[in-house]
Amino acid sequence: MTAPADPPDPGVPSATHTVTQLTEQAQVLRAELSDLQRTLTEARQDLHGTRVTQIVQANAHLVQAALAAQAAMDLANADLDRLTRLSQRDGLTDTPNRTLMLDRLQSAITMAQRRSTLAAVFFLDVDHFKTINDTLGHAVGDAVLQLVARRLEASVRDSDAVGRHGGDEFLVLLPEVSKLADTTVIAEKILLDIAAPVVIEGHPLQLSVSVGIAIYPSDSEDAATLIALADAAMYCSKRQGGGRYAFHASAVPTPQVLK
Repeated sequence: MTAPADPPDPGVPSATHTVTQLTEQAQVLRAELSDLQRTLTEARQDLHGTRVTQIVQANAHLVQAALAAQAAMDLANADLDRLTRLSQRDGLTDTPNRTLMLDRLQSAITMAQRRSTLAAVFFLDVDHFKTINDTLGHAVGDAVLQLVARRLEASVRDSDAVGRHGGDEFLVLLPEVSKLADTTVIAEKILLDIAAPVVIEGHPLQLSVSVGIAIYPSDSEDAATLIALADAAMYCSKRQGGGRYAFHASAVPTPQVLK
């Protein structure tokens, strides 16, 4: 049983509201800039008497309005960037979330179709994670998930992607696979790297993951189906005791990697 996914970040609605406010403010300031520019144009037609004073005042207002508009737009862009990041990243592990990983998998399928290559999806579940959470506390559990994310990122290639699917489940996407043996090499490296002993908040731990693998196009040509098949293969590994990987096509887990 996996831990529930994190609840939506409450900062997202707040960021959306702020972006809306700042955008409206910038629109008002742009309108003011337009009015001031029109005043300057009219004032330039008569450079005598009070018109000179009007030009000076209008120019000062124009500069102030321009600076205010730029500041408002900078704030809006910063909040928009933050909102985009919140919508695409997992708040705990700072990895791509389920939605972004699905989008990347769909892109990988398109690329594989064009190049007539393979793509692979790994579905991983942290073995005995509920026991860690229940006996050592959620702070240790969170630290374990962060550690697993970092070790997964270090285990794969630069072209691959690691994302948290939810709870203690992760996805690894291999978009550029020339031969099936490449996935075996990476799967074995993941198992070994995850199994390296670690001490978290004074608790010595030796972690392991169960891994299921689905291959495009032999298993499926649909992104969501590939994930579901990899998930099913992962449960095959877990039923054998964890610390293994299994391909969906064979549904036979490999021997456990020695730790």
